[in-house]
Amino acid sequence: MADARRIRVRRRRAPLVLLGVLVAALLAATIAACGDSASTSSADPLVGFWVGGGGAQMTLVQIQKDGETYTVLANPDVPAGDAVKEGDSLIVDSHAVTMKFTPQPDDKLLMEFSGEMFKTPVSSSLSRTDETGYADAATAYGLIAIRRGLAMWKAGGGKTYPPPKEVTSSGMLAQMIRWPVNLFTGQPMQPGENKGDYTYSLLDGGKKYSLVAYLSDGSTMGK
Repeated sequence: MADARRIRVRRRRAPLVLLGVLVAALLAATIAACGDSASTSSADPLVGFWVGGGGAQMTLVQIQKDGETYTVLANPDVPAGDAVKEGDSLIVDSHAVTMKFTPQPDDKLLMEFSGEMFKTPVSSSLSRTDETGYADAATAYGLIAIRRGLAMWKAGGGKTYPPPKEVTSSGMLAQMIRWPVNLFTGQPMQPGENKGDYTYSLLDGGKKYSLVAYLSDGSTMGK
């Protein structure tokens, strides 16, 4: 997997709420499938691939270490900022937001947000997964991002959903969202049935659409 980029997912015309349920199920299966191999992947309890939440609240974090330097990438491969170790925790201070990652028992990672944007700190629990599971989760994350862009298109006054040529990394939809990455290839997600990619088509004269993403085990997410 190139640098931290991969996934495969399928879709049906289910609403975002149902998609969130499917994503949550995917994450649970991914975490369970990793088992002991993920928990023994690093002597440093901070280092590894982490996932949590589901649907629009999905969070993906990967923490790497080179010597004494930590690198934190999130959702799924965006640099989070300079990371500093303080005690058992890793701190990323980025302008008005401070992120704190603290190892927990049972291969969990507590992620806390604080700073000017928050009246009180906000926290969530992440679970360790392996690289393939992280790539699959990133595919699900990408599917949600594309769906969000399609909703924005329609809310912006579109009478129909965009044609397939616009739902690509070089199309108009990519100007509305940060286009997701296929972590299996390290390239933008693109139309096709390879793992980490997707298929998109219009239905009912453009009033509806089908969006399906493809996962590492050959299964799909979406509709």
